[in-house]
Amino acid sequence: MTSTTSVQSTSAATGGRYFPARVRLLTNQAVEPGATLTVPVAGVSSLPVSGIESVAINVTAKGNGDSGSVVVYPSGEAEPNSASAGYDRVHYAATMLVTKIGADGQINIANQGTTNVNVFFDLLGYTLKEPNGQGLAYVGLNQQRILSPTGIGAAGNMELQPMGKGGVPSSGVKAVALMVTAKGSSTGTVRVYPAGAGWPLEASIDYPQNVPQHNLVIAELGTDGKVNVHNLSWGSAEVAVDVVGYFTATADAPRSAVLRSVSPLRIAEKLVIPAGGDKVVDPRGINGVPVLNTTSVGLGVTALGVGSGTVQVHPAGTTTPAGQTLSYAPDTEVTGFTLTQLGSDGKVNLHNTGSSPVTVWVDALSYAELVNRVFPTPASPGEAIENITGVADLNTGVTSDSDNIAITSKTDDSGTTTLKVSRNPQQGVTVTGDAGTTNLKLPASGTASRTAAGTIIYRGTTDNYSIGVQPTADGGFRTFAHLNNASAPTGYSFPMSLPSGARLAIDDLDGSALIVKEHETGVEEVELLEEVTRIEKPWAKDASGRSWPTSYSIEGNTLKLNIDLTPAAGASGSTVSPAFPVVADPSVKRNCGIITCSWYFSKATTRSIKSKFDTRGWTVGTASGIICGLIPHAVAKGACAIAVAYYYNSAFNNTRAAYDRGGCLVVRVNVFNGATPYTAWRTVRFANVGITNKYCYSK
Repeated sequence: MTSTTSVQSTSAATGGRYFPARVRLLTNQAVEPGATLTVPVAGVSSLPVSGIESVAINVTAKGNGDSGSVVVYPSGEAEPNSASAGYDRVHYAATMLVTKIGADGQINIANQGTTNVNVFFDLLGYTLKEPNGQGLAYVGLNQQRILSPTGIGAAGNMELQPMGKGGVPSSGVKAVALMVTAKGSSTGTVRVYPAGAGWPLEASIDYPQNVPQHNLVIAELGTDGKVNVHNLSWGSAEVAVDVVGYFTATADAPRSAVLRSVSPLRIAEKLVIPAGGDKVVDPRGINGVPVLNTTSVGLGVTALGVGSGTVQVHPAGTTTPAGQTLSYAPDTEVTGFTLTQLGSDGKVNLHNTGSSPVTVWVDALSYAELVNRVFPTPASPGEAIENITGVADLNTGVTSDSDNIAITSKTDDSGTTTLKVSRNPQQGVTVTGDAGTTNLKLPASGTASRTAAGTIIYRGTTDNYSIGVQPTADGGFRTFAHLNNASAPTGYSFPMSLPSGARLAIDDLDGSALIVKEHETGVEEVELLEEVTRIEKPWAKDASGRSWPTSYSIEGNTLKLNIDLTPAAGASGSTVSPAFPVVADPSVKRNCGIITCSWYFSKATTRSIKSKFDTRGWTVGTASGIICGLIPHAVAKGACAIAVAYYYNSAFNNTRAAYDRGGCLVVRVNVFNGATPYTAWRTVRFANVGITNKYCYSK
């Protein structure tokens, strides 16, 4: 995938160093079913008021009457189709995450379950977007056991020395990343913290009786380089510890890396791992995880089995470790998180120890990137693109004909989507689905060629740039501008033909582009504005891995990609210019297939819904008919009808709030691949926007 004829090396110097901290952000806060809570981070207690990129946060949750899950994601972004932490009604389940926060310094937590959940948030550390000459680098390790199962008595404490064990150096270490397992003879908690330090508020693990629990812990080293492992219980607990990495201030530590975060994204869906079997996942190139220079990746793993067992996540090509990422029980979803090192091929392995199959979902939240990065010089535009995107999520079921260099088709319960990539760039890319046909013409010339991995390349109208297209496995596609040199244009226009009644819009929330469609149902001239396709927010990266500002603009039915390559101030204050080639990407997701589809009820319709509630009663049955019954998408309509039985307070409250502010009611549903109403209903969210929102029509 990479050329070895020339190598360009550059120092990362882009922030991402880790700063230990201990700050409680939430204390036993109740979150209703289907509700979202925004939690301030920046400026709380001793935390910086700005510049935080990601946090290491321990999420502890307990349901009031049932099991479920919560998702933690950056404020100001759409709720992802992923799970961050699971919960039940027996104990406070703890899951530590390394995850991104919003540009406003806040994070959201959404309750995906059917019962109220009580949540604690405890911050253990953070990273900054830009370097300040301080902080710790991270070095990932192959997971190794440094404490075999050891009994700790009631209210007992033991000191553990991680240095010199499991690949951790004997000096220069400030903190360690540990996978801790605990099983108690009674109920209780385990706390892992620096030796000699005061007892922390947060529990690393809350365990029920005789049920093993696992959690990742980032612990600072204390007196003599040790950590305390304390068992707060009336009974004894058996504790085992594995090390997955360490943090150091040593400038020249081998394979030292910085921690970066991405918006949570599901990268593997419904993987069925046979009894005693394995599945391999390649996270690189997906959701901004770099193909090059990535050493470890922060993965959330959710498992559902018909039996009992454990899932162990470890580098591909290595021996399965003794420690587990999570344990699962029959017919119960369990979620865990780990920072796992990548194998020599850049992949991770998931091993099922159970005696029956287990179904697994995998989400990417963060990654570790080498401080001193090395970038092979690509031999072609296709190679340059694949060095950034990887090839793990490309569609392998591609056919062709005399007119089209690539044809794909995706059929599931959400419908059928057919993608055709023409050999002629003026014919461009055509997507046909249940919402109609969309065509995107390409600013290129000549005929198409295709790399061995599946990236399609067109020559630009000048020799200064090329255009690329990648059909993806989810039924969508990515298109790229490959800027060869500084003479390349920084604006690229993509004329589009849209389905009847549809138009282009820019999402003010995150800068992505939307194809939206107006629906009439006879009550008002325009009752509903539906998001039918999302073109994800653009990005651009240069040959040294530096990101450059990008944006969309709209001129009629033409989408324009704008790239700002104005030299910027570097970490040392010097001016930094882009290193060519530069690759920029607009990515098109299939119609209501794997993204959050949104329906905006007009202000007049929202008033009508409120009036009908007042007349007919604020009941689940009323909500199902007057809200869900108007949604034109069959799966989303059914999912909404199920969801209101559990999320009725959210539906009622958002209807009232929209009415009171003179705005619009909004319904969002993640209609992901293979979705049915019974699998998608937990993703339904009710919201409201003001009349100033461009999608909130007054009539």
